[in-house]
Amino acid sequence: THNSKGAFSVWDLRNFQSPDPSKSPKPLARFHSHRTPITSLEWHPTDESMIAVSDDHGTYIYDLSIEEDDPDNHRNEEEADGGGVEGEIPPQLLFVHSGSEMTKEVHWHPQIPSCVATTSFS
Repeated sequence: THNSKGAFSVWDLRNFQSPDPSKSPKPLARFHSHRTPITSLEWHPTDESMIAVSDDHGTYIYDLSIEEDDPDNHRNEEEADGGGVEGEIPPQLLFVHSGSEMTKEVHWHPQIPSCVATTSFS
């Protein structure tokens, strides 16, 4: 899921229901590194850990299989969700393309696994 503040969350729908009905389920990861609204998200067609994300400033490729090196760095619970504080670059961010203005869509090519196509104003 994503919101208009530039954050997105990754959920495991196999474990979406909490054993305790008084607690709401928590996402596997939450990323706050975007400063503008996210316009598009798409999972890689063959690699379940890769996701392409776009916002008004560019296109970003994340690999969610990457874990942080130091899990005991005394961060608060919001930062421990996987995305850190707003504007911080998460270790899962592999690639950024910021040469386009107002990117609206991002799609993986179905037959060329390393090819990403975008639509933008420029």
